Amino acid sequence: MEINCVFAPALDTPDHIVLAEQLGYRRAWVYDVPVSYADTGVTLGLAAVRTSTIRLGVSVFTEHLRHITANAGLIAHLATLAPGRFDAGVGAGFTSSTYLGRQGSKWADVETYVEDLRTLLAGGEIERDGTVLSLMHMPASGISLPVDVDFWVAAHGPKGFATAARLGAGVVTNPTHGDQPVPFDGDCQLTYYGTVLEDGEALDSPRVVEAAGPGAGLALHLGQWGPLAGTPEAQGYADAIAEVDERRRHLELFRGHLMEPSGLDRRFLTPDVIRRGTLTGTRDEIAASLQRLSDAGANAVLYQPAGPDIPRELAAFREVAEAFRTTAPAGPVTATPVTATPVTATVPEVQHA
Repeated sequence: MEINCVFAPALDTPDHIVLAEQLGYRRAWVYDVPVSYADTGVTLGLAAVRTSTIRLGVSVFTEHLRHITANAGLIAHLATLAPGRFDAGVGAGFTSSTYLGRQGSKWADVETYVEDLRTLLAGGEIERDGTVLSLMHMPASGISLPVDVDFWVAAHGPKGFATAARLGAGVVTNPTHGDQPVPFDGDCQLTYYGTVLEDGEALDSPRVVEAAGPGAGLALHLGQWGPLAGTPEAQGYADAIAEVDERRRHLELFRGHLMEPSGLDRRFLTPDVIRRGTLTGTRDEIAASLQRLSDAGANAVLYQPAGPDIPRELAAFREVAEAFRTTAPAGPVTATPVTATPVTATVPEVQHA
């Protein structure tokens, strides 16, 4: 099982990607949310020239943030800087669209978007908005077409999984959306948040709140469709966010998203929210959870560190991951820091990108 990492990019993320390579992580991806994070392209460009083996990637591109030729050109540039080790994720845009007060894309549009990106990166032409488009890099640019990259689709339900399957792409998912530990039969990155506890450390310690709070905050935001469904904290958060002016509610909903708990989030970050909403626990507990995923057929875990000491989080999680095959108990594991709620046909397929 691959142990990979993903970052809400900051100015020091290139340093953290270099460390991730040294620690043995196979992939290091970054989110693409320009209104909240450091620039995706600059971050990965700096990391690309300082690394040689770790696969780099974006999780994920969407059609709302940039023109398709801008995303295709960025992919071509980054794939040239990191030849043979660049992954391009594409999603419907739950986060990036919500930041703009817009709805996410339809899955049919996501499928077309990936197909068009592939055509552009192959040096072909596409037609959009009544005009013909193409990448036209000349040798002097240092970028040569075609560019071969692996595509991944951010998906959390049957429509998204079907889209990925038709495209022959892997899936990036958050397993807390459903009741299956490995919901997709194919290449699948299972995203987790949280922190490895020090001996005797409490779930509500200041360090844990800062490190696991961003992931737990996402669980609060998901409300009835996430791992905190039915809890007083989820209801309290829903009531509080409903009081915000509707015209700017989307801004408060994602303030500090996956990077730092907002003031509103902190009101509801109880130990139970952190326990249920993230992969936070002792070394033995996290090792047991990783063993459970491995036994269920998982082929990759995508861990997102957070908090003021990212190097500590990367090293601690990697240390547990290195040891879990020999230290975790064999067979099914019933106690895990992460719980999930069943996904039914009435639950929307939300995206985190």
